[in-house]
Amino acid sequence: MRKLIKKSLNKDVKAIISLKNFPNGGAASSYDLGFVITQIIYRLGEEEFISLVKKFPKNEQNFEGLIDVGLEYGDNDYDGKMDDKRFIDEFPKLYNFINN
Repeated sequence: MRKLIKKSLNKDVKAIISLKNFPNGGAASSYDLGFVITQIIYRLGEEEFISLVKKFPKNEQNFEGLIDVGLEYGDNDYDGKMDDKRFIDEFPKLYNFINN
């Protein structure tokens, strides 16, 4: 997973797809994977992340569930509490791209 994260931060499209599809066992592990993905979006920036997602095959462009749980249950501002953020509010351009 570390290699996939590093490659994703270096804008490797295949690595982002592999990370998105990383076997996580479901439940709380999905929250953790979603949190990792939200951190990549924050680091790269929403516009840059969208430009990478545009290169994905159409069937791989949906991140909605992972991003939702990563924002809702993750501590994206590192204050020790779950943030309860919403995808549409935090990344509106990416949300619109994925849902159109």
